[in-house]
Amino acid sequence: MSDKLRVGLIGIGYIGSLHARVMAENPRIDFVAVADLNKDLAEEFGKNYGCEVYTDYKEMLSREDIDAINICVPEDYHVDVAVDVANAKKDFIIEKPLAKTYEQCKTICQAVEENNVRMMVAHVCKFDPRYATLKEAIRGGKLGEITSMSFKRGNPTATATRLNGNVSFFYYLGIHDIEMMVDYNLPAKPIRVYAQASNKVNGHMNDLDTAQTLIEFDNGSVASYQVGWAYPNNSAMGILCTAEVVGTKGASMIEIENQGIQIMTEEELSFPDTLHWPDYNGEIQGDLRAELDHFAKATLENQEYLVDNTSASYAAAIAEAALKSIESKQPVEIEL
Repeated sequence: MSDKLRVGLIGIGYIGSLHARVMAENPRIDFVAVADLNKDLAEEFGKNYGCEVYTDYKEMLSREDIDAINICVPEDYHVDVAVDVANAKKDFIIEKPLAKTYEQCKTICQAVEENNVRMMVAHVCKFDPRYATLKEAIRGGKLGEITSMSFKRGNPTATATRLNGNVSFFYYLGIHDIEMMVDYNLPAKPIRVYAQASNKVNGHMNDLDTAQTLIEFDNGSVASYQVGWAYPNNSAMGILCTAEVVGTKGASMIEIENQGIQIMTEEELSFPDTLHWPDYNGEIQGDLRAELDHFAKATLENQEYLVDNTSASYAAAIAEAALKSIESKQPVEIEL
């Protein structure tokens, strides 16, 4: 392998577009190819970034000079694409969630193992200094054994309207926090989930407003989680999320909304995000940049990825169980 990681991108929607730019700006990455069903869009990206263009990603996978693949397709297509990439003997990074069910996650992980390739799930909170610092405190024993956790993430209704019921907020928003809760609590396994939800604002799109979820782990710890996208669109929202972890020796709280900057105009008051993928000094900075740089460096140097495939799979199992619980109005047992 050369001193640069030669990467092909599959899927150039909203998040794929961000990944493309960050890869093009990264000195460790040679962004060589892009694949998307939208030929015009793919050709536009090919022209902008000087890479080869494909409408059939399988043609791109046949190239021996591509070291790794970045998968940014919608989660409904994760299994087929990831298995094809693994069968092509390519290492890859795949946008969260790994898949929508635990069985689908197992299918992808099995393909990765059988083909002796490596996979990293793009859980960006791993590269948020607040969540990463809390993880180090937990791993260092400062909090003792985890007894309880309480997380929350919210968005305005505009997010739900834009997605128009095409994806659950458990997969689009909630998977971030669910995966962090699981990771903090490893090697404990989630064993039971009970969730309830409302749909007074987004029900016309066959979508939910907010869900409250209780999670029980096999080490005796419990967690509560609130996720929703029914806040008013005119609210001064940046990224609204909280995290609380309580242990036998201590506790920690994360609160994120106003990140130290406010921008006031005649039209709105906004709290810009300064950490996930802020754009300043001519480049995208922050967690997404750190995530893709870590993937490139770890792949080039054969180092361990910071994202654990087990926690990514358990998180999908919890999201799957929560949706089943909302439908049945009963607790759902998880078998892992």
